[in-house]
Amino acid sequence: MTKTRLLSTFAIVFTSASVCLAQGPEGVRHPLAERPEIAAALTVLDAWVGATVTEREQPGLSIGIVYDQDLIWAKGYGYADLAKRVPATPATLYRIASISKLFTATAIMQLRDAGKLGLDDRVAAHLPWFAIRDTFADDREIRIRHLLTHTSGLPREVEGLNWSDNRFPVRDSMVRALPGQLMVYPVGTEWKYSNLALSVAGEIVSRESGEPWSQYIERKILRPLGMASTTAAPSPLQPGLAVGYGRRVPGQARDLELMVDVAATAPAANIASSVQDLARFVSLQFRESGTAGGPQVLKGSTLREMHRVQWLRPDWSAAGGLGSLSGAWRAKPTWVMEGACQGTAPKSSSLPPRSSA
Repeated sequence: MTKTRLLSTFAIVFTSASVCLAQGPEGVRHPLAERPEIAAALTVLDAWVGATVTEREQPGLSIGIVYDQDLIWAKGYGYADLAKRVPATPATLYRIASISKLFTATAIMQLRDAGKLGLDDRVAAHLPWFAIRDTFADDREIRIRHLLTHTSGLPREVEGLNWSDNRFPVRDSMVRALPGQLMVYPVGTEWKYSNLALSVAGEIVSRESGEPWSQYIERKILRPLGMASTTAAPSPLQPGLAVGYGRRVPGQARDLELMVDVAATAPAANIASSVQDLARFVSLQFRESGTAGGPQVLKGSTLREMHRVQWLRPDWSAAGGLGSLSGAWRAKPTWVMEGACQGTAPKSSSLPPRSSA
């Protein structure tokens, strides 16, 4: 039986006010948060989060609320490192896992706007090695748009169990293994979440930009946005990185979880960020009227395009944009992305006494 892992977890919800959540006491508070009705709501939220962290014996958690261009409230709960009693704060780094996909999708859109590719280009036109066994009757080819909307028909992973046995293929292994794998669905017919699809999208970013995916992400997205603490290539000894822990067993200390190298899956899962930094990426999503340049890493019309529904289930139960899920919350458009990833404990870490878990 595979051990369940509860490690570094992030979620982003884009609404008129956006929330960033992270698995993990200093806080961040904006004047807007002092308005009586908002302050009252934050008091309730603060109490509920604190009580929930304690009741569920969570190691630590960091949370922030973004309104338009401002991080109006942020706080850490518990510890980023239990053994060293390092508090979790809004500046604590966590691996944001599948939220990395949004950055890869952003890179694809930047390259599209620069004229280096089209969303309806065949993937194989940009990656000559790309091939997969397709036993379905129709002859449609996988397009870049399909990769970003999880409608490519590709399997979830390139090969093996990956997230269960923590063995991830390197790039050359992915290239060799892909032609022997089977499509899961005909192209464009079903939504199938796929780390492989965004890994392939990352390969397109590298091919068309002429530099490794991680360097492109840092140079063209993270630096312009001022996300100085965020990295696309984190290491176990990254300063400020939260320690990873295993699943909860009530009354027992959690196991340490070492950082896993996701190798070729990096464009789908590898970025490490903080609530404070990620708030800058969230604020970008609200700049739909801006022109590209500086921290406006995508022009407004491209952001609107990414947010628009690109696929819709026949019963309207779920929808997706370019790189995220779409929907409605209290009659307002909502874009959601979440992620969970294996731990970040360096090999030299030690567990706290069992009684302090």
